[in-house]
Amino acid sequence: MSDDEEPPLKKNKLPVEEPTLIPSLPEELILSILARVSRLSYRSLSLVCKRFHSLLTSGEIYRFRSLSGYTENCLYVCLRFSHTGRSHRWFMLREKNKSSGYVLAPIPISHSPSLHASSIVAVGSKIYKIGGVMDGSSVSILDCWSHRWLEAPSMQMERDRPSANLIDGKIYVTGGCHRGSYNPSKWMEVFDLKTETWEPVLCRSDRLTFESYHERTNNLLVDGKLYIFWSDKGVVYNPKDDTWDSLEVPEMDMCLTLFYCCVIENVLYDFFYEELDIKWYDTKARTWRSLLNGMRELHKFVRHASVTLADYGGKMVMFWDKFVASGDGLGFHKTMMWCAMIALERSDSGEIWGKVEWFGPVLPNQIPLEYAFEYVGSVKV
Repeated sequence: MSDDEEPPLKKNKLPVEEPTLIPSLPEELILSILARVSRLSYRSLSLVCKRFHSLLTSGEIYRFRSLSGYTENCLYVCLRFSHTGRSHRWFMLREKNKSSGYVLAPIPISHSPSLHASSIVAVGSKIYKIGGVMDGSSVSILDCWSHRWLEAPSMQMERDRPSANLIDGKIYVTGGCHRGSYNPSKWMEVFDLKTETWEPVLCRSDRLTFESYHERTNNLLVDGKLYIFWSDKGVVYNPKDDTWDSLEVPEMDMCLTLFYCCVIENVLYDFFYEELDIKWYDTKARTWRSLLNGMRELHKFVRHASVTLADYGGKMVMFWDKFVASGDGLGFHKTMMWCAMIALERSDSGEIWGKVEWFGPVLPNQIPLEYAFEYVGSVKV
């Protein structure tokens, strides 16, 4: 080597230095910057430096987002797998990092209670789990800031498969009362989120009988009223004036397939399997109407599939499954989860149009044939 030549650089690893441009700023300013970023990017940002990780994994960033009005809708999904030891797993729908589209990303949530036979209600950044087979009066809260479960005041009644809905800062719970008793004043009870107390609501409808008192109920919230039905009967409860009315035949038609429906901006939507069509319920005409242009390009994908609809910040999310054939060609052995994002728009004539913005598989790994949706819903974080 000549004297003019420089010796070759040794390939020693340089010490990792934390970026100093943003982390050196005051904490309040950093919080203000991070609060404007989508929560779905927090996992990647937390790897930038220790200070980011500390801020993004604390509750302070979410309190700042809430106070500053930077909250966003995040879709949470809980799937139950019958053949595994872990009976259910939580996911969050998020955009892919390097391509367009979405993926269901697993959420590590420890010590999660069983959701079987419970009613699930989202309130702001919290998800309430109400009732169930075991300890039917219990109420648990999933804090979506920290992804930790908390205990809430128990109900006055034990309930197995109740139904619940949020109205004006209160959670109304009906049905599922344990057998051996009959008390119309305890068929419904309401939880005040401010005072964190439960109070009974007397049912004044003659539709409620000893048999229906213990039945599983379903309900939906439309126009500020709670539509509650079971078997072939139903009632309408208006919390504002504490009045009860019977569901008539045309309105019962609205509730026939409630298990697969969702309410988006006060409109009830449902998927009709025989017609492979998404429809919405016209409360004035008391009839179902097709979502125009909503299913045209999805027909061939959802045939023979199990479909679930959900509200995602005013848009409709539709999940469906697709069976995967076994290697020997003898039947199926796994399931793939697909999803479509559908934008909704009401025309001047009153019709509702649906535009499919994206669809594709959202679970990179195939799931067991036997699965069930325990919960699909949006929370604000």
